[in-house]
Amino acid sequence: MRKVLIFSLVIILSLFVSKKEIFAQTKNELQKRKDQTEETIKLTSELLEKTEKSKSSGLNKLLIINKRIGLRQQLIEEITIEISLLNKNIEEKNIEITRLESEIVRLKEEYAKMIYYAYKNRNSYDKLMFILAAEDFNQAYRRMKYFQQYSEYRKKQATQIVVTQKNLEYEIEQLKEAREDKISLLSRKERENQQLTAEKTKKTTEVNRLKRKERELRKKIREEEKRRKKIEKTITDLIAREAKGNKTYKTLSASEEVISQGFKDSKGKLKWPINRGVIIQEFGEHAHPILKGVKVKSDGIEISATNDLKVKVIYEGVVTQVFAIPGKNMAIIIRHGHYLSLYSNITNVRVKQGDVVREGFYIGDIYNSTRGEGSTLQLGIYEETKALNPKIWLKKQ
Repeated sequence: MRKVLIFSLVIILSLFVSKKEIFAQTKNELQKRKDQTEETIKLTSELLEKTEKSKSSGLNKLLIINKRIGLRQQLIEEITIEISLLNKNIEEKNIEITRLESEIVRLKEEYAKMIYYAYKNRNSYDKLMFILAAEDFNQAYRRMKYFQQYSEYRKKQATQIVVTQKNLEYEIEQLKEAREDKISLLSRKERENQQLTAEKTKKTTEVNRLKRKERELRKKIREEEKRRKKIEKTITDLIAREAKGNKTYKTLSASEEVISQGFKDSKGKLKWPINRGVIIQEFGEHAHPILKGVKVKSDGIEISATNDLKVKVIYEGVVTQVFAIPGKNMAIIIRHGHYLSLYSNITNVRVKQGDVVREGFYIGDIYNSTRGEGSTLQLGIYEETKALNPKIWLKKQ
């Protein structure tokens, strides 16, 4: 009897395993994304703390606030998705509980009828006479088997009731936990919305403060454009010089081709050039965060860093250029076959032209601004002279 009960429990519970696994998998994925978002929000808080120590903190502070607002909105969206998932799970649990309750009622009614029938026909003499009254041996055998099967069916019916009752208790407990999780998430979402409102107010204050420095901001935009063009020209000249030296696109050495292919295959998996950082300036052309109607263009990304300012190589290669950029300290270009990586706003440069460097090699430090602007690294990735978006090449944090 005990073995039959255990076997039946396994069979019935297995019907719910797939749904449970899918829900658990989706929930785990959401939790992982939430943890990553929360970790990045924590990092932006550290970065803001650094910039807020200075009254002269500039545009970087606003960019970090913008980043945190985006992350907060992302976290709220992830919480909302999890709540929706829980709502669906709760609905399914309610339906299943209703079905199981009905099933228990039906099973008990059937079992009661069996017990009543057994009671009415409890006399062993009557059963024996019923078998002996058969017309032939085959009919007698069938009548005997009927009594055996009926008895076994009663046992199975009793087992089924126990199994269904256990299943019902399990579903009720799961429903209780789901409802508690939902209440907790709703409370969390409300707190995050309050935080978001406070951060938007902070952004408005910062925008208004910076608007009073419009002339200074426009000057910085012009300076950034000059720097961008200088980098662009440096890379173009570098490619041209290499072409004269017989290093055209088609004639890389075998080892260089291997590195080039390796770099290409590492898209989306490259290690970050710093241990902890947040992208505060995206790749491409986008609206200026303060000046209306003004667009800025970036051939790379800008990463705001915390205390660890060491810059490391994202992939093995050869240092092909170390040069100064006015207002952005030193820049380093490393070739990886047909690809180039550019690191700018560097101090304490630890490499020179011609050095062969491995992935993760320490090449210098990010310049740490004393004007409260924080520490930012500009990272660019190029396929020869074509600028690529570094964000999609780097491993997701």
